[in-house]
Amino acid sequence: MVAIFKKRNFLMFLVAGVFTLSTSLVGCNSQTTDKSAVASSNIKNKVLQMGYQSAGDIVKVKGVLEKRLTPLGISVEWSKFAAGPQLLEAMNVGSVDFGSVGETPPIFAQASGVPFVYVASTKPSSGEATAVVVDKDSPIKTVANLKGKGLAFQIATAQQYFVVKVLEEAGLKKSGCLSASRSA
Repeated sequence: MVAIFKKRNFLMFLVAGVFTLSTSLVGCNSQTTDKSAVASSNIKNKVLQMGYQSAGDIVKVKGVLEKRLTPLGISVEWSKFAAGPQLLEAMNVGSVDFGSVGETPPIFAQASGVPFVYVASTKPSSGEATAVVVDKDSPIKTVANLKGKGLAFQIATAQQYFVVKVLEEAGLKKSGCLSASRSA
């Protein structure tokens, strides 16, 4: 996962630090918050708009940001998204300040000019949980059997990257198999 935020103001840098510490210290006792750093920062926005995906977010579940930012007079509003591209588009239009997405959506967003900053990242997944799924009675038994068939996936996601790589490895042309969807 990649934590990113839209370029805005000092609040985002403060939140990035709190977010990083909070994810590291979810199970630890909280420390006294230094309010002097915030008081001298001229923060105008007192609401942090956080985006998360349907799979959930431990920081949201545990209420870590709220516990750390409430004493500073900053509230947190959460918005749920089906996938990373939607979260990044919300960030692009100013509906979300900060969020966590997979490794592929930021590449597409960055290529299209969405202004954001990478804050933290975890080790990319091995891809072992990704698969082409067909009905058990399907005549499709191998990737080569997909020739001339359609595949549905969300564009600008790890699924798109996976499908392209699977088709390339099987020697299939992408033009004959891809049927991308913009919604989840």
